[in-house]
Amino acid sequence: MAYISEEELNNIRSNADIVDVISDYLDLKQRGRNYVAVCPFHDDHSPSLVVSRERQMFTCFTCKTSGNVFSFIMKYENVSFPEAVQIVAKKIGYALKGNLSNFKESKYKKEYEIMDFATKYYCNNINTASGIKAIKYLEDRGITKDIIKEFNIGVSLDKKEDLYNILLKKNYSLEEISDLGLVNKINLNVYDTFINRIMIPIENLQGSVVGFTGRIYNGEQDMAKYLNTKETKIFKKGNILFNYHNARNSIREEKQVIVVEGNMDAITLSSKGIKNVVALMGVALSEVQIDTLKKLKVPIILMLDNDAAGLDATVKNGELLRKAGVDTKVVRLSDAKDPDEYIRAKGVDALRDNIKHALSFLDFLLEYLKQNLDLNNITDLKKYINSVISHINYEDDLTKQLIISKISKEYQIDEQILIGEINLTPQKKIVKKEETKEIKPKISKYHKAVSKILYMMMLDNKYITIYKNKLGYFKEKIERVVASEIVYYNREHGSINIADFITYITSNEELSNYVSNIISENKNTIDSVSEFNDCIDAVLKILKEDEIKELRDKIVKELDVDKKVELMNKLMDLKKDV
Repeated sequence: MAYISEEELNNIRSNADIVDVISDYLDLKQRGRNYVAVCPFHDDHSPSLVVSRERQMFTCFTCKTSGNVFSFIMKYENVSFPEAVQIVAKKIGYALKGNLSNFKESKYKKEYEIMDFATKYYCNNINTASGIKAIKYLEDRGITKDIIKEFNIGVSLDKKEDLYNILLKKNYSLEEISDLGLVNKINLNVYDTFINRIMIPIENLQGSVVGFTGRIYNGEQDMAKYLNTKETKIFKKGNILFNYHNARNSIREEKQVIVVEGNMDAITLSSKGIKNVVALMGVALSEVQIDTLKKLKVPIILMLDNDAAGLDATVKNGELLRKAGVDTKVVRLSDAKDPDEYIRAKGVDALRDNIKHALSFLDFLLEYLKQNLDLNNITDLKKYINSVISHINYEDDLTKQLIISKISKEYQIDEQILIGEINLTPQKKIVKKEETKEIKPKISKYHKAVSKILYMMMLDNKYITIYKNKLGYFKEKIERVVASEIVYYNREHGSINIADFITYITSNEELSNYVSNIISENKNTIDSVSEFNDCIDAVLKILKEDEIKELRDKIVKELDVDKKVELMNKLMDLKKDV
């Protein structure tokens, strides 16, 4: 299949109405010619996201996020550009003709290349004697060769410098390899980080390998059972949910997501046909992980380890999810320390039954708060009721009323007394941290004018012509590059469309972010040649003033009399034009 052409990308984009696509994710309300919604990309309480059908663009004027239909899907679904194109194409029933593999993540391209090679290296080792032993270990745990292939599970050998030497031969430096956590340097000696372990790749939300979990399989007693990649520039534990990329489609089909603690639990569940599962990279959910789960818009089932730490994490994570407005349920597995062990002991059907009968988080919490209390004892009963009240204060009034009614019936306590306790107990409000008003650097007149010029050049090629005839130059490199790309795009296509231009620069993260800011800064810009000319004149004047200042500085520093006179004459000529 040939690489996908820019023409095909533009064809997909132009056939996908951005209003229709975003309506699948957000509740859009028409406001004049545009549509508005609560922005999903920041903590928004009133509609600040504006969607323009006319321009096929979305913009949030609060968090400065903007773009076209592909940009929205990338950000909302946490997917790469190629995946966003595929999602949009599927939504409009478009059969892709070209191959999207020519689009690569750009900022950390080399880092992803190294991790991709390391993954292939470990997978290739499955064919060695060490690999055969590892396969037997995994199959004994119910992990088949199909699952090994699905998760790209591999093996690190007992050779201490094997991967390191291969990567060096591929012209990667020690610093690059070390920064990704693949080798350790001790004095003058360099060793592979992972030796003689089953290797499980860790992918980011977009499906690129960013790290590894290495597990012993030879029964070593003096080694940690699991060894994980250290945090690196591309691997941040709090930004990742293990198996998210693979599980996303199953989550939509099953309309729920199961959250487990360890990646081996996720692999075991997946091997038994339970594919809608993700694993934490630790025990506590981060804000990024909660936001990722919230965007799935499905109930979450917490099925963490059956130990004290897992119980504590269930309570804390459940409360965080509930406060974030996520429908949360809980499964606590008895007689096994984790889902992996439970399946091997009791079978997948027993686990499915637990999932089917998952408790709502509040029901689980009410039982949890009874732990170590004798509810026939007045003191303990009072402690329990006070504890329940303190935990439900952030709930809506209906939920509070239902819980109060339940406690009232169960312990024969007058409802009004309990309601009075809620009213009298200081509520643990979710106090929003006072948003420290960010002191934004004052945008100079020059940068305002440049931003408007570039924005208007993306709107209509008549502005490109004026720019080339009257200006043709900016001070900053990023400004010059964007202007150059606009001119080039217009020359190649004979016209310019802002939504298509965004698609054109998507693979360059720096340009894409810069253009996104330009769009959000110019929400009130109108199509006006006179305004464009005013901006051009303003920039020309500032450039001339900068040139005059630079000449003055040179005159002060110049020691040669003749050259000083020459510079002064040039300065006088410049001043005439200001």
